[in-house]
Amino acid sequence: MDRILTKEQFLKVAEPYIKNLHIDVDFTYEVYELSVQAIKSLKDSNIIKSIQPINSLQLIYYIFGEFYYSINNVSEENYQKFIHNDKIKMQMASVVSDKYMSLDFFNHKEKALGNKFLPPISSLDTYLNFMITTLNKTPKNNPNQTLISDLLSKSISISRCILYLLTMGFETEAMASWRTLHECECTLIVLKKYGQPLVNTYLKHMKYAIAYRSGLKTKEETDEVFVEIKEKMKMHDLRSKDMKKFIEYGWLYDTDESKNPTFKLNFRDGLQFVAGLKSYNKIYEQSSEIVHSTPMLIYSNKAYYYLLTLISLYESFFRIESIFTSYFFIENFKQQIGQYNNMRKMYFSQLLSIYKKEISHFKNDKN
Repeated sequence: MDRILTKEQFLKVAEPYIKNLHIDVDFTYEVYELSVQAIKSLKDSNIIKSIQPINSLQLIYYIFGEFYYSINNVSEENYQKFIHNDKIKMQMASVVSDKYMSLDFFNHKEKALGNKFLPPISSLDTYLNFMITTLNKTPKNNPNQTLISDLLSKSISISRCILYLLTMGFETEAMASWRTLHECECTLIVLKKYGQPLVNTYLKHMKYAIAYRSGLKTKEETDEVFVEIKEKMKMHDLRSKDMKKFIEYGWLYDTDESKNPTFKLNFRDGLQFVAGLKSYNKIYEQSSEIVHSTPMLIYSNKAYYYLLTLISLYESFFRIESIFTSYFFIENFKQQIGQYNNMRKMYFSQLLSIYKKEISHFKNDKN
């Protein structure tokens, strides 16, 4: 049976949002009543059947979202006109009830092969959450000093995104995201190996990229950067057509591996090669085909890409965690070292066991 909240009950829900979101209780409560009536009328007329009781909290959040988005940055005069307009209330109630029914009851969900409660997902997510929580306590977004930490944070964030996509049944989308993660981990591995001198070169190429996208403050500064780019390209016998590749991968010239005759200014024979991860060429190519909307994306095998993505994610995680661990003990984390060691002792061996088990599943499914 559907229970409609009293205004007093509604106020308890609204109270935390009244000041921050400038919520008008009278207006939003009327919208709530109208929305409930609209949903109940559909149920009473048997247009929809076997529907659960109305989730008032969920419905209220839709109302608050609509209300805040409508009044954000409007003048006080227009705000007052808005909250006293009965037509707007009716329109908002119609939109809210429609969204509630569409997104909470009739929302299409992909068939998922995993969920957030299973250890392959939950154990890894727990570990990743600890890592990102730790990094968030350190300075960030200052590339000259925090590049490694910022790259670690982004890599962990992408990893958690991949887990979420897998639990929602988006295996190919997760595989496409792993491609980005792989590029991040390759950068991390190379920068960690060569240290601050290469970090400085990487930051210089970051500035080149900003100039290339016309992102610098003045034309004079941009022109100076392009003069520098052309001088550096001349040193490596590069032509104008190579500028974009040089900007993206030219920092790798400061590595020993760039002396290898097979080295090229690209990902496969450049960054991935220098990082020592060329064994991932085939998997990276598969993820690239997904990114570029080939038939492999449209007619993919869900189980295959679920396991391939999960295994690839675990392998990336082990490498990223190694960099995180070394960074963790170098930086100012002394108070958390004991906590980190306890968590690592509890989860790391489990994650290794899970990885081996999923590898076995993957091999069996292929045979």
